[in-house]
Amino acid sequence: MVNAMSFNPEIPWERYALIAELIHRFDAQRVTLGKTALQKMIFLLQRALGFDCDYEYTLYTYGPFCADVARDLDIVEGFGGAVIAHDLSGGGYELRPGPATDDLRKRGAEFLSQVSDALDRLVGDYGRSTVKELELRSTIVYMAQPGRSNEEVVRLVHQVKPHFSEAQIEAARLELDEKGYLGDTIDLPRALTATN
Repeated sequence: MVNAMSFNPEIPWERYALIAELIHRFDAQRVTLGKTALQKMIFLLQRALGFDCDYEYTLYTYGPFCADVARDLDIVEGFGGAVIAHDLSGGGYELRPGPATDDLRKRGAEFLSQVSDALDRLVGDYGRSTVKELELRSTIVYMAQPGRSNEEVVRLVHQVKPHFSEAQIEAARLELDEKGYLGDTIDLPRALTATN
């Protein structure tokens, strides 16, 4: 079931608040959140946990990617809700709270209260995962369309991510299934059409 949220198409404060909230949660746990991990967290929140944040993902180099998430992160940074720092140790980026993080979280407080339990679960389950682990798991969720067998999902993931063995893919698929990230996987475009 998709939890449909009403978004203001002109200024999507809920989406900005979600980004600020994830940055805040990771920072509170003293865990580094990068741009790629942010993409995967929002994807899993939408696709596996059923909260429609009005983001459309495509499969990209490091798994599911949404240009709108990247753009919204830049906007959040512009509002002072995030600090994007180059991570010299890993060559990526580290997202930290900015001076307006709490203000953005307050603007989307109603939405954040609706997704709070799902974010607790998501950050608890995958907040300390490596980018590679998130890449694999989010790609599995992306490929796990209704009607596809487990074997077909493993095969498709291996085709697009040959650097992961079929055994690694199957182990991650089983983990996702056991944690409930695949049982309720939703084909979001159909679900959104059904709710309109």
